[in-house]
Amino acid sequence: MANPKRVRAQAAAAAAAAAKYRRQADRADRVQTPASDPLGTSARCWCGEPYGHDWPGRADGAPHPRDGTRQ
Repeated sequence: MANPKRVRAQAAAAAAAAAKYRRQADRADRVQTPASDPLGTSARCWCGEPYGHDWPGRADGAPHPRDGTRQ
């Protein structure tokens, strides 16, 4: 007679493999679109100001503020 624990383990492994296959198939047919326009361009900083703009403390070596607001 088959070991009931082994039978349950094999059934669970088969179910997990089938679920993984379904997840991969679902991902394969997706179209990836960007959520928004990329931040920054060759002429603009990520914050929207012209590239190379000043911010408070820049002369002292302060990093660019990352709060997402325009200066």
